[in-house]
Amino acid sequence: IRCQVHREQHSKFTIMVAHAVPRDPFYRRPIPTLSHDPDPVWGQPSSSVDWCEANYAHTRYVAELFNTMSSVPMLIVSIWGLWLAYKYDLEPRFYFCWAGIGVVGVGSVMFHGTLHPAGQATDELAMICASLAFLYVVLEAVHPEARRPWLPFVEAIYAVGFAIAYFTSPFFFPFFIAAYAATVLLIIHQAYRVYKEYAMQDSDAAAWQRMLFWMAAIGYPAAFVCLWVPENMFCPLYPRLFQSLHLHALFHLVTTLSPYCYVVFMTYHRCTVLKRQAEHRLGVGLAYVHVAKAAP
Repeated sequence: IRCQVHREQHSKFTIMVAHAVPRDPFYRRPIPTLSHDPDPVWGQPSSSVDWCEANYAHTRYVAELFNTMSSVPMLIVSIWGLWLAYKYDLEPRFYFCWAGIGVVGVGSVMFHGTLHPAGQATDELAMICASLAFLYVVLEAVHPEARRPWLPFVEAIYAVGFAIAYFTSPFFFPFFIAAYAATVLLIIHQAYRVYKEYAMQDSDAAAWQRMLFWMAAIGYPAAFVCLWVPENMFCPLYPRLFQSLHLHALFHLVTTLSPYCYVVFMTYHRCTVLKRQAEHRLGVGLAYVHVAKAAP
């Protein structure tokens, strides 16, 4: 009887482990080599998704070195943006935007650095919350005062509901991708309505705004179509080639610059709505909005 119980327990354990094996995000096939290091610090990868980059190929301390390091710029621009928001006394909505980029950066470092479910959840749920902050900014961009006081509560309910569904279903990754992509497209659509105010203007500020909008609007979808999709589609077929290209790391860099440009674009627009004197400037190689101090 003990042997039978032991076999049943072993069988259940085997089934649980089989479900915990990470899979590629496109074909949903199990990853053949979970770790190139025999003793990774964070243990064997157990996230539901594993990316093209070889795991623990460079060090036992970081699962995906290039994908992890390419997430750090999100933290840098987040700190830079939060400092600018504080310096120029911007609206709280911009604090949420810059903080959102930073939290996504933290989640991305955790996810790609460990390939554990906790890191994956931090990364993906942070992306949803940050996109809701971006959406709020553009939906409440036109008038000085908020016209939809209920909107933050609706977004909070959506975020909580999404998190519950996320942790309830073990197969939620495709729905996460679809929901996030739909939010990004809605943000771009709404931001285009703001862009049209600058499309025909002949001024330096309008030229800055047009450039920032197109970098934001084209960057994210283009990175998804030209970097994220090809890597995940072809890496299982040609692993050595695509592991050497590090397209996901490039995707991180482009999708850091794209939302950065969006927040700067919306910052200047809000300054015009609020009748605050502002101008575009370059600092540390990045465009930002300099806001003049209000007269005493």
